Amino acid sequence: MKSEDYSDDAFWDQVRSDSHTFLAFWSHTCPPCKVMAPVFERLGKRFKGSIEFVAVSTYDRPDMAKKFGISSTPTFILARRGKALRRFYGVIREQALAEQLSVYAPLTAPPDVGGSGLLARIAGVFRRN
Repeated sequence: MKSEDYSDDAFWDQVRSDSHTFLAFWSHTCPPCKVMAPVFERLGKRFKGSIEFVAVSTYDRPDMAKKFGISSTPTFILARRGKALRRFYGVIREQALAEQLSVYAPLTAPPDVGGSGLLARIAGVFRRN
């Protein structure tokens, strides 16, 4: 979900809630942000119901970036009850990030084996049999 989908009050209610919120601060001119976008989306599916994933554009929501002290993108923050529990910077391997997040909240879905690569074709063969 994007921060633009939240009103200011709803955004801060989510961040201050008892549930975990994973914030991705990004900018449209940031190549590493583009690399991490699909990772963020896949992890959002894998942690659905366990962690709320929210993408925050530093251009559209500079107030939020300032509040969290964001000075570079991409910056990822796992928050709960209004506090940053963990910060991650730059390009991070999906599995490493999933392992770090699973310390705080359980995975709710397995890794996606879909796509168009070799693994997807192999998975397709097993699904047919």
